[in-house]
Amino acid sequence: MADDSTLNDSIGQVMRRLLSRGREQLGKAADRGRTRLELRQLRSDRDHFWIRLGKTAYRLVESGEIDHPALQKAIARIDELEARIQSLEAEQKALPAETD
Repeated sequence: MADDSTLNDSIGQVMRRLLSRGREQLGKAADRGRTRLELRQLRSDRDHFWIRLGKTAYRLVESGEIDHPALQKAIARIDELEARIQSLEAEQKALPAETD
């Protein structure tokens, strides 16, 4: 019986260590997940502000408040892209609707 008690104690200790290690790993995984989520949100916020900055610069160039050759070139390209988008959208609207 003493051997059974010792064996049960050993098994109990091993199980407690495994559970403790599992909890630690879960905690670390949760921390990594929170960090990844925060990074994703921060990058999204940063990208949003870059877009806002670009739109503000576009409007400032268009209104003549600022002038720079690189900005003029970028705006010309944006205007070309917008014209192409509008052309394709008009073509798409002119096509008959698809039926399944």
